[in-house]
Order: sequence, then C-alpha cells, then structure tokens
Amino acid sequence: MRELIILKLGGSLITEKDKPFTLRRDVLKGIGGELAEVWPIPLIIVHGGGSYAHPIAKQYRVYEGYKTSENFKGFIETAKIVRRLNNEVVEALTESGFPAIGIPASTFIITKNGKIETCNLDSFFTALDVNITPVTCGDAVFDRVLKFTILSGDTIASYLSVRLRAKKVIYALDVDGVYVKDRVTGEVKLAEKLTPGMPIEIFKVVEDDVTGGIVRKIEEGFEAAEKGVEVFLVNGLVRGRIKSVILGEETIGTKLVY
Repeated sequence: MRELIILKLGGSLITEKDKPFTLRRDVLKGIGGELAEVWPIPLIIVHGGGSYAHPIAKQYRVYEGYKTSENFKGFIETAKIVRRLNNEVVEALTESGFPAIGIPASTFIITKNGKIETCNLDSFFTALDVNITPVTCGDAVFDRVLKFTILSGDTIASYLSVRLRAKKVIYALDVDGVYVKDRVTGEVKLAEKLTPGMPIEIFKVVEDDVTGGIVRKIEEGFEAAEKGVEVFLVNGLVRGRIKSVILGEETIGTKLVY
C-alpha cells in the first residue's frame, strides 16, 4: 500500500473552537470537493474531536481510565458525541460527491495503557478495495488495563501510516503549518522543514486539547517520518493545499524530515 495517503483533519479545522458541538460544514464540503478531484487515490481520513469531544473528555478526565463514576459517565458521553461528529463529518464530505464511510476507532482498536494493542483493519481493506474512503477519528476506546481511555487521532494517523506503509501522512490544520521562533534572533516564521533537535521554539499552539495539540502532531509525525513516511502539516482552510500535497505539488506548509 505504498501509494496510500493518510489525511488527518484537525479538530480546530473541522469544528468551531469556541462553540461546542458546532461543525464547520463549509470547510468540510470544500475539502470533500478537493478529495473528489483526486479520487480514487487510496486514502484514509482521521479526524479530531474538536469542540465536540474535548470539553467532555477533559471535564470527566476520561484519559485517566475507569477510576470513578465520573470517569465512567464521561466515557459513555464522549463515545456518544464522537459518533455524532463522525457521522456529521462523513455527511459533509460526501455532499461533494466524495465516497466515504465512517468507522469510529472504538469499533476496531483496543489499547493497553493507552498504546494501541489490537487493531482490526478488515473493514478498511474492504472499503479501499471498492474505492470508498474510511473515515475514522480520535475516540474514547476500551483499554485492557485502564478499562477505557482517550486515543488521539494524531496517534491513529501515525500508527496507520507506519503499519500500512503509507506514502504520506498529511496533518491538515487551521494555520499554515508549524510557526517557530529563532532562539537567537527572536524572529517568528513558518518552518518549511522541521527536523528533530532543531534549535527553535514552537510559537503557535494549534489546539488546546486533551490529546496534546501541535506538540503531539509533531511527535507522532516524527514517529512516521522515521519509518520512511512523508509527513506534511498544511492549512486545510486554504482551498487547494490538501489536494496539492496529495498530488506531490509544491505548496505552503511544514514538512517533517527525520
């Protein structure tokens, strides 16, 4: 599956950060239109929880596992809202004629102490075989030790890209990429390339969420880059950039180079 592309749609890109349970439908319809233009390139989409899942997961500390009745309630509520979001994302994407189907992470992944242990991808392979794009998401999942926890969409995207030997993983954000500040000059600018150990400071935090925001994206991205996957962070709000990265064209953004 060396031509496979994993596209991660950030929660801040697809939902209104300051308005709980509010989908950016026009943004998703636009992305669906771009993807329809490159279909049937093999593609798996992973999206974040944004203003749907993160407030609930944070309030009830679901990531801690099953310790209290509040954790238990939060797990159920997070799972419910994630399914709602996944359905709404698929509906918006398919309005542009892009064939996709929702497969929430909790239906095929089980973790152990927060790390993916079991991942049954049979439904993904079958969908891809008939040129239907699976759309999964960060989710509240069952855990063999914690009983349940929160699994980041960034982690899922990186994991799938490595396991399936994908060609690229693309993190679509609501900014142009990773903004950094030079420690010597103090200049803030977009990093066209980012390598481990670069003497810089991350300046722009993209998402304030329970799964780590931009720092998690970079960490997970380097995990994939180390295994030979091309990793890009681009602005999904600018029409054409996701399509350009998929097609291998030059575009504004940040590439992670290991």
